[in-house]
Amino acid sequence: MNSTPSSLSQLQHNHIDLWSVSVEQFTDSKQEQANMLLTAQEQIKIASYKNNNAKKTALISRALCRLVLSQYIDCPPQAHQFIRNKHGKPSLANNSKQLTFNISHNDKLVVIAVCVNDQIGCDIESPERRVSIEPITRRYFSEQEHSMLMAKHGESQKQAFFKIWTLKEAFVKATGIGISLGLDSFYFLNEESPPQQASQDIKVVFNAHYPLDTEQAWFCYHDRLDSQALSLCRASDSKQQINYLEASHLFQ
Repeated sequence: MNSTPSSLSQLQHNHIDLWSVSVEQFTDSKQEQANMLLTAQEQIKIASYKNNNAKKTALISRALCRLVLSQYIDCPPQAHQFIRNKHGKPSLANNSKQLTFNISHNDKLVVIAVCVNDQIGCDIESPERRVSIEPITRRYFSEQEHSMLMAKHGESQKQAFFKIWTLKEAFVKATGIGISLGLDSFYFLNEESPPQQASQDIKVVFNAHYPLDTEQAWFCYHDRLDSQALSLCRASDSKQQINYLEASHLFQ
């Protein structure tokens, strides 16, 4: 992984910075440090979580977001203010640099994708999760994707499922609408690639009932990060350079 963030100029055009941190490395002292970066309102909300894993990942996610944004903006992490659209997607208030970001996490990893100006979404999932592929894809995916997945079997089917699942999640998060967009209103085309190899030549295709601008160009990307399935989507017609950044040192 790299240690130097991209410049704002690079992030405006053809770079995406992808910051990540392992959840497992967070000791109690590091969690206390992360908690000090949050507002009182954020602290109260996280303290109300009943599930300890959810509490921990929410804490790390919010603190990481503040620390990461301060790598691009001359502002203390504690001072950042956020707003949410009507679908709940957060963005930075008083955002003169036009930074855009998106966060994803599970109980293993927290990631945040950053660029400038464009809508962006990211998603990670554990490819080892047990899932019922046939009923999920029949109900939620496009007919094209369901048919493609039903033609596969075993591990090949499972890996293809998580690739599509993370791409879909990243895409709907990037649009700012979320799953209410309709996961069956679009699908992805790309050349088959080995599970451990990054995929960049992925095209999103819109079905007739897709509700947004079908002329908008999208860059879509899939990879593995620390054994997790990872996807990114950015509203851009440029091929992107993904700058992988390890974020643990930000908490020191």
